[in-house]
Amino acid sequence: MINLLSKELKKSLRVIKNFPNKGINFQDITSITDDPKLFLKVVNSMSTYAKKNNINKVIGIEARGFIFASAVAIKNQIAFVPIRKENKLPGKVFKKKYKLEYGYDEIQIHQNAIKSKDRILVIDDLIATGGTALAAASLIKKFKPKQINFFFIINLYNLKGLKEIKKKFSSKTLIDIEG
Repeated sequence: MINLLSKELKKSLRVIKNFPNKGINFQDITSITDDPKLFLKVVNSMSTYAKKNNINKVIGIEARGFIFASAVAIKNQIAFVPIRKENKLPGKVFKKKYKLEYGYDEIQIHQNAIKSKDRILVIDDLIATGGTALAAASLIKKFKPKQINFFFIINLYNLKGLKEIKKKFSSKTLIDIEG
């Protein structure tokens, strides 16, 4: 099933050259969300992974991770927790500044978002160098949850971010392409 889904995703994925900066090939996941059947297949795959790993909280990384993580949370009837960009969450937050392929950014999570008994699935649309995912892991580890897993639709394999994630966390991707 995953191999068929991977082929379908590769066939439908739109790539926008030189966006947001020159030299970046942006992987446009709206080609997935524009197709309700394909979108559902992706959400079902993520939901199955969450069930198999006894996940009780899904974390979406702003912004594209929200799309898939919230759908998985609803489908599995489990909590959704956002990891947001700087100054987007009210109240007390943990913060993590990190390096991107093309600059710096900061992400934040509410200080009461996770409990030590939680089994977490972090969802994002893609992994490139792993900066955002590793920053998210750093924030989540502050809560000392039982488990942290990652699920990405796209792995830009030549940028090696997934290799860094796999050193410490269970993870899954649907397609591997060159970034």
